[in-house]
Amino acid sequence: MDIIVIGGGASGLMSAYICATYGHNVTILEKNEKVGKKLYITGKGRCNVTNYCNSQEFFNNVVTNPKFLYSSLNNFTPSDTISFLNQFGVKTKVERGNRVFPESDKSSDVIRALNNACVNNGVKILLNQNVIDCYKNQDKFSVITNDKKYLCDALVICTGGSSYKSTGSDGFGYKLAKKFGHTIIDIKPALCPIKLKNNWVKSIEGLALKNVQLSAYSNGQLVRKEFGEMLFTSNEISGPIVLTMSSYINRKNNIELYLDFKPALSEEKLENRLLREFDANKNSQINTVMYNLLPKNIVEIFLNACNIEKTQKINSITVQQRKMIIQNLKNFELDFDSLYNIDYAIITSGGVNIKEINPKTMESKLVKNLFFAGEILDVDALTGGFNIQIAFSTANSVGKGVL
Repeated sequence: MDIIVIGGGASGLMSAYICATYGHNVTILEKNEKVGKKLYITGKGRCNVTNYCNSQEFFNNVVTNPKFLYSSLNNFTPSDTISFLNQFGVKTKVERGNRVFPESDKSSDVIRALNNACVNNGVKILLNQNVIDCYKNQDKFSVITNDKKYLCDALVICTGGSSYKSTGSDGFGYKLAKKFGHTIIDIKPALCPIKLKNNWVKSIEGLALKNVQLSAYSNGQLVRKEFGEMLFTSNEISGPIVLTMSSYINRKNNIELYLDFKPALSEEKLENRLLREFDANKNSQINTVMYNLLPKNIVEIFLNACNIEKTQKINSITVQQRKMIIQNLKNFELDFDSLYNIDYAIITSGGVNIKEINPKTMESKLVKNLFFAGEILDVDALTGGFNIQIAFSTANSVGKGVL
């Protein structure tokens, strides 16, 4: 069978490789001058290829449509990804959070392994092939690029999402899917910074907070709480807990964000600590005590939110003011503006409606011998190697699904 794979990213290369191992004639059409362009920048150039955790933990980290992935992930597991890379000369290592990287810390080694796997199995990789149109006549697909028309028996669309457009993921695959009658779930940024309206954010650019808890509410209902590290940048917040939170609120309305500076302490314990601090520093200014509780460059901002002058003496702080300090230490409001532009998102949320896709083979339920794999599907997960594993697993299903 002649198969064309559109897109030479993680899912495209793996799809082509698996299909070729079953004896098919496979051609990859890649619009860029090289394959794996997005893989080059993942994991800050180190390429976090998978997450070496058990299946339940893995599915807990899939934000959208985890059940759809049960078959593909059970048939091509993180262990299979590691074995594949080892087979093609890439040794791996497991780091904090079960994140798996190449020992060399070079994403180029992963791309080389995928490329070699394809070439060694007879896959043709054609670069600078910008697909303009696709259609199906009877049993054959026609794929038209900037300089040629290709015919095939099966078509695999692995064009990625809409994030990092510079890598070629410009959303064109959604247009192709629509052309074949597929529904596209609205595209949203995921794993991205969150913009704030607070005008003081720029003044603390670069401030990193550890062991804090970020809570998000939508229409007054709790959506998610995340504990860990975050960072203030020019007009937004970023860092691990913020990126995770973005994936859970990107389809919610009327978002409210609250920061707990002291999640390990109850309000009662926090008040006892504050009273001890006040008792030991009765004649000092309130800002000097707050320096013991918060990073110095956020203290004035914090006290302004409490309507307390930073020079006010501790012996004049009222019970009401003390309660306001405690309340803000536990529930400091951040004025949500929006998620960052999808161009800055690590992953795209939304895509081809999974109800129209066979979860065992990734074949379209609408068009015979049309397949999808990777980020173009309406599945997304958190950081930690989960999204690349999803690309590999869905690609494996494609390879085994083409008959």
